[in-house]
Amino acid sequence: MPATSLNIGMDLWSASPAATGAPKTRPNASGTVATVPAGAVMPDQWIQDERELKRQKRKQSNRESARRSRLRKQAECEELQAKVESLANENHTLRDELKKLSDECEKLTSENSSIKDELMRICGPEAISNLEQGNPSPVGEAGGDEGNG
Repeated sequence: MPATSLNIGMDLWSASPAATGAPKTRPNASGTVATVPAGAVMPDQWIQDERELKRQKRKQSNRESARRSRLRKQAECEELQAKVESLANENHTLRDELKKLSDECEKLTSENSSIKDELMRICGPEAISNLEQGNPSPVGEAGGDEGNG
């Protein structure tokens, strides 16, 4: 199939060839160029050329639309990839923070257990149950005068 020009039919609207009286040339369906004398009218051929011109314009418009669509999709894909990287970094940071906080919690739980053991040894089991109920007993009553003073 011969390559088609997007300028098919443009000579029909051009003022200069008609004004000079020069014959118009136009490719036909077989790809050969037909010469149309000035003033001769070929309505069927013009309609066919006009349809071909509209078809070519539509094809070009569709190509451009598809190109814009691909560019939009590519930009969206790049944006999503950047978001994936950002969220992966945030996830890593949060996991590190969680590990640090878990270690701190374990350390504090162990320290709390040690303090409870020492309190039970010094003050007795009643001091622990009072603490757990929210009624702390004064240290001076239960175990002596350490730290007061």
